[in-house]
Amino acid sequence: MADVDRDTTEAALEQRLEELRRTRTAMRRESDGGASGEVAHLDNHPADEGTETHERELEVTTGIFLDEEERRIGEARRALADGTYGTCIGCGAQIPSARLAAVPEAVRCLDCQRHFEGLHSQHHSLRSES
Repeated sequence: MADVDRDTTEAALEQRLEELRRTRTAMRRESDGGASGEVAHLDNHPADEGTETHERELEVTTGIFLDEEERRIGEARRALADGTYGTCIGCGAQIPSARLAAVPEAVRCLDCQRHFEGLHSQHHSLRSES
């Protein structure tokens, strides 16, 4: 395990999880406020409908990103508990302490994370072309 303070790391992960929860709550509150203001969509201009659709898509996409970050926090907590925190799950190298300080939920070194995101992006592009 990397040379990290377990309590400080756990506190940083908990703080990030709380930030995610606050973001979700604020999103729900904002979404509920906008939905309750409209009685019917009959009087809406088509451009208004487009704007509402776009906003719903942004909410869904943001939710997906928040879910993924929450999953990574869980992964980091498990790694912290089993003594593998700070070790890249891709290549097994130590994740630099500066990266862990900036992104405590990181489970990959920067090179492996770039590769992972590139593969994910390629996979997504191939699926959308089909």
